[in-house]
Amino acid sequence: MAKSPHGVDVTPDGKYYLSSGKLSPTVTVYDWEKTFKAVENNDFQGKVRGLPVIKYESVRHKEVEVGLGPLHTQFDGRGNAYTTLFIDSAITKFNIKTGKVIDKIPVQYSPGHAAAAEGDSVSPDGNYLVSLNKLSKDSYLSVGPSHPESLQLIDISKEKMQMLYSAPADPEPHYAQMIKADKIKPIEIYPKETSRPNSVWKKENAHIERKGNEVHVYGIAVRSRFVFDAKSKTPDVVRVKQGDKVIFHITNIDLDEDITHGLGISLYNQNMEIQPGETNTLEFVADKSGVFPLACTNFCSALHQEMTGYLLVSPK
Repeated sequence: MAKSPHGVDVTPDGKYYLSSGKLSPTVTVYDWEKTFKAVENNDFQGKVRGLPVIKYESVRHKEVEVGLGPLHTQFDGRGNAYTTLFIDSAITKFNIKTGKVIDKIPVQYSPGHAAAAEGDSVSPDGNYLVSLNKLSKDSYLSVGPSHPESLQLIDISKEKMQMLYSAPADPEPHYAQMIKADKIKPIEIYPKETSRPNSVWKKENAHIERKGNEVHVYGIAVRSRFVFDAKSKTPDVVRVKQGDKVIFHITNIDLDEDITHGLGISLYNQNMEIQPGETNTLEFVADKSGVFPLACTNFCSALHQEMTGYLLVSPK
């Protein structure tokens, strides 16, 4: 194959696999069927480190001159391949079957990977590709020695590629996947499950239990208050003894999207996040005596900063 091969990618139909020659201006398209036949027929040219090497000419389908520094290839589902060119700072489009180069588009700069919409699957979407560029050469405002690099969105739905958008990114964007939005079906909030272990859904049910040297707090988080014990007043207080194992079971009873709460005890270096409708547990050993403020650590409302409480640890 070409010198210093880099990316190896399989076509959506599974008939071919492509290898880029990092130190050669070519991408080789190999035929899987020819490969299997070559193995069956022992069509080898020798061995390297004890492994048989198939004859290049026996399995090659096409050798395509794409440009300097080819690295990785994506596909559009219409029989075309898109290879990043690190040295040319471009992406080349070519037909897999014929080996004909169709188009070439410059990017800013030095792309490594690219991500086509579902371009790693058996049924690529075929309309968009993002070039993940390793260098920007100050395409954007400099913000220090570590300069912004870039992602560039390219329309590949037509014969000629069209640059649509360029955005700054953290250094060396390396690999990505792009899928159709209608395939992402996340839950918006955790479902309200009153039978969930350790969950509390009403203020009047919040309580604290001691079990030997363990203190379990069954509480709620709601804009903009923690309730650890229905009997306590604001701000809520949890009282334990030095050496106790403290276990907070907190349910976020806010059932609106985006209303995430956090429970942080900074002087104990403890923090957890509680999503809408979720019950989460935080546990640690109270090995230091004193008064320790606790607070919500995710912005949740205009009164977020008032969502506080105290952990009181009495000395041995």
